[in-house]
Amino acid sequence: MNKPIRWLRRASLTAGSFLLTVLIAGGCAHAQSSPKPPKPLPAPALLLAPISGQPIPVLPVTYIVADSNVPGLPSTRVAQLAWADSVLAEALQAHGPEATWVFPAELRRVAKRGAGMVADPDRMTQAVMRYGNMTKVPDPLLSNLRGLIAMTNSRMVMIPAMWRFSSTPAGVTVEATLVLVDGRSGSVPWRSNPVATAATAGAALAATIAKILPDLH
Repeated sequence: MNKPIRWLRRASLTAGSFLLTVLIAGGCAHAQSSPKPPKPLPAPALLLAPISGQPIPVLPVTYIVADSNVPGLPSTRVAQLAWADSVLAEALQAHGPEATWVFPAELRRVAKRGAGMVADPDRMTQAVMRYGNMTKVPDPLLSNLRGLIAMTNSRMVMIPAMWRFSSTPAGVTVEATLVLVDGRSGSVPWRSNPVATAATAGAALAATIAKILPDLH
């Protein structure tokens, strides 16, 4: 009578060990297959010495994404774009005086003077540079930039490709994509994706821009 019982116990132990092994292996496989949190995008500061003394056109912002009811954010898209341009221009002028920045208002005047040669700076398709895999400036943007740099006696162009405003428990988070491109070759020597959080949209935007300017670190 004891022999069948011992055999049943041994079989139960073997089955239990097998099940435990399967569960552990399955748990490990699940852990290995679980998606890892995305790494933060790089946010290098803008090195101003290499562009010292050069005229640098700063294209207008054309792409803003925002949650509803972000405190401090202008209510219309047109006002948001003009406001973001203004804040960026003020920061670059104050903390990057080494370069001769050519801001959107002047670029629009240049485009009017060079009608037929220079595209409207608000419609150059510059928002395409928000994609991180853009290691070369594509057409038609590159063709547009070549006309612009010919009229401004410049080579490098600053593109504020994207601003994203999100409401968070800590306040307002701003994520940006800023790119410095070579208007002749189409290369991208600098790209930065700064992120900052503050109580209002204005404070968060200023803090985001500060991350790319060495004097404000």
